[in-house]
Amino acid sequence: MRVLRALLALAGVVLVALAATPWIDRIDPTWLPAVQALGRVWIALAALGLVLSLLARAWWSTAAHAVAIAVALVTIVNVSNRPACDPGADGLSVLTLNAHRGDAEVDDLARLIERRDVDVLVLTEATEPLIAALSETEAGTRFVARTAQTVEEREASGTVILSRLPAERVRVPASEVRTFQQPAMAVAAGDSTVLVRAVHPRPPVAPTVRDWREGLLELGRWQREHRGRPLVMAGDFNASAAHAPFRDAKRGMYDAAGWWPTATWPLDRAYPAFTDIDHVLVRGLRVEDSATEEVDGTDHRAVWADLRVCRR
Repeated sequence: MRVLRALLALAGVVLVALAATPWIDRIDPTWLPAVQALGRVWIALAALGLVLSLLARAWWSTAAHAVAIAVALVTIVNVSNRPACDPGADGLSVLTLNAHRGDAEVDDLARLIERRDVDVLVLTEATEPLIAALSETEAGTRFVARTAQTVEEREASGTVILSRLPAERVRVPASEVRTFQQPAMAVAAGDSTVLVRAVHPRPPVAPTVRDWREGLLELGRWQREHRGRPLVMAGDFNASAAHAPFRDAKRGMYDAAGWWPTATWPLDRAYPAFTDIDHVLVRGLRVEDSATEEVDGTDHRAVWADLRVCRR
């Protein structure tokens, strides 16, 4: 029993350390962002350790596992306050989906667009064949404006914003690091104009982890330069609140996912999705409702949000 208690105590200490990694703002070692994203895993393991510790009457171990759960929860629960907002009549419905190199099932996506009555669609990993196929569906005919050309081949770099409301393309500064396409549009929602930015930085893997970090920081600077106007940033951020660069990118904005974001990736594994990297961030708008949906052909969940522009 003494050996078991010692092992449980050691496991508790290790889990506390792992759960605390989101407070480390660095990219070296390059595996750190992946460890930071596993908060839900650390909670599950700590919950198991907590039960075993209670059964073994290992009180120090019980405390360590409880602390690990609490520490991990801090970086998963969306603690940012909803913005004080007097919503007007102007609103829009936003949907974002990583289309998995253009492999997302078009008919499934079209049904989701109709069901959610989508005004603005943000597709990352989009391809021109996918966009063309969507435009041939009844749901796709609603979109009257779009951002520039994406890609023809099956690859991850293409991103498009489609709008059924009048919209104009907005020029964004050239990135100082390698990113995927991240266009912007000014969308006319009634008497209001909402700035929409598509987001898809490089993933936090060894060859591009520095670009990932700097790309998120760059997005944070960009959105703060546009204070004072309704803003939506939507897409595959390749990051969650467990990552310091994402927390910087969203500073001053609200995550439409609510207090407990649903894990959005990966869906095509033998294990459940374990991290929320797809987001709709808003400023100057109130979130009326939001949720995630699954679309065949992609390993990401779609995220949608019904929004109202704040009067003040």
